[in-house]
Amino acid sequence: MKPSAAAAARSETPGNGGGGALRRMLRGVLLILVLVLVAGIGLVIGRESPGPQLSASQQALANSATSADDLAAAARSIAGSATGDEAESYSMLAELLELHAAALRPAASAYPTRSPDASPITEPAAGSPSAVAEPKTAPEFLADLTASFTAAFDAAATVEAGAARLLASVGTSQWLQARSLAKGLDVEVPPAPVADVEYDDDAPSCAQDATFEADADLNGTRSAVLAEHRTAYAYQVVAARSAEPQPYLSGVAGHESAAAVGSAILADRCVAEPLPAGAYALDRTFLADPDAALQNLELALVGTYADLVGVSAPGAARDWALTRLTETAQRSAGAAEGAAGLGKFPGIHPSLHPKRPEVVADAD
Repeated sequence: MKPSAAAAARSETPGNGGGGALRRMLRGVLLILVLVLVAGIGLVIGRESPGPQLSASQQALANSATSADDLAAAARSIAGSATGDEAESYSMLAELLELHAAALRPAASAYPTRSPDASPITEPAAGSPSAVAEPKTAPEFLADLTASFTAAFDAAATVEAGAARLLASVGTSQWLQARSLAKGLDVEVPPAPVADVEYDDDAPSCAQDATFEADADLNGTRSAVLAEHRTAYAYQVVAARSAEPQPYLSGVAGHESAAAVGSAILADRCVAEPLPAGAYALDRTFLADPDAALQNLELALVGTYADLVGVSAPGAARDWALTRLTETAQRSAGAAEGAAGLGKFPGIHPSLHPKRPEVVADAD
């Protein structure tokens, strides 16, 4: 049977064999692309997804913990090459900084999970610096300590309340230690790196009968204002009975001024300020040893402002709390003849202080 004319024409069409080869090549390329796509999807599915990253608060705590570890190692190095009181002073400072690192270091569960091929994130061991190239001199150590407490205060102004309280306490402790070191080295004493309290001095447009409403932030501020009024009254009582009243009258003015700032912050938020009472009940031992009683009131204010940092949102109230924390801590440290009188974590009750790992192990 002879082929039809159409079939014969198709078989004789130039390039027909080349077209088949082109189609086969395209199918091959398409198959390769499919295989590459499938392999890529398999790799993505098989790879462990990274876990959540550290929050700003966790990162600030971790950074301060690493800084405290580095400083502790540097302090021990200086103590090892020093003698007498200097060696003892740096050894005690190293122990303090190790406690700071232990308190600041986030729990292991707080660190993000990583893929197997990523560098692991581990907690720095207490007393093991992340990088200590060579022993520090005392001035270099002071500079590093200043950088550490400055970073702690900066973070305390913005992070979550709970972390802010701890960072503020650690920053205050390190700042007081830096002041002592600076005096010993006969160099300029570093100021407290706290922000100025900013609020609107103009009277806000509040309702005339504005009253306090339940608010954790403002409740703490109001309590602090009342504590300032009570302390100012105590200084007035002592001044009235003292042959040299001027130092006590200065205390009255200082606490009344602090209360005025707190009241202005409340007024700016349309919250009625707490008015001072005509008199406050004082402890029976107050008249027996008024100076000691005033020291106790000042020390109580340190705790008041550390707590206020821990309940205040970032803003004027927390900035005021940070400022007053450093001021009352400095005053208490001066009365107690040194930062040691405030404890290792100013403003935080000793029962809540972290224990060194070896102490916990021995207790078990």
